[in-house]
Amino acid sequence: MSDLSLFLGQFLRRPSEIRAIAPTGRATAREMARLVTPQMAAVAEIGAGTGTITQAILAHGLPPERLELYELNAAFCGRLRERFPGTRVHNLPAQEMVNVGRGDLDAVISGVPTLPMPDELQAAIVGAALSMMKPGAPFVQITYGPVAPLSETVRARFRLVHEKSRRIWANLPPARVYVFRQPA
Repeated sequence: MSDLSLFLGQFLRRPSEIRAIAPTGRATAREMARLVTPQMAAVAEIGAGTGTITQAILAHGLPPERLELYELNAAFCGRLRERFPGTRVHNLPAQEMVNVGRGDLDAVISGVPTLPMPDELQAAIVGAALSMMKPGAPFVQITYGPVAPLSETVRARFRLVHEKSRRIWANLPPARVYVFRQPA
């Protein structure tokens, strides 16, 4: 079964788990992974889906054993384990990373659809990630909306600054990538 077939099947069966209408496009995945280097000791990807972003992260030279993947959908977790041996795949929500993941992360790459979430859930996810990250490490977030994918309240709570990519038209729907950091 192709990734697209798996994605569409899960989208129809579990619409509350899958908020995108298609897997992340390759151009967007490359933009999300652009800060990853082979020298990084540990990276986490949350909302890993079928692995398009995972593939881009590994293409940047990060060894698989330094990559932790978090995904709610069990079928997607099975696909991730098949496609990316050596990575650690967790069938858990992103905010649970504090209970099972490794700390001192050099980056967190997020495919979690944060924009429509309430502030409390956004804060739980971002707070968990930040507690596991090295100071100043990037929290990279995809969005399909016209505004920042984290609310102003959440950004202020964690003192986040951000930069955003150009709109990526080669994605369905068109996307933008934000890089959030806590200033030193």
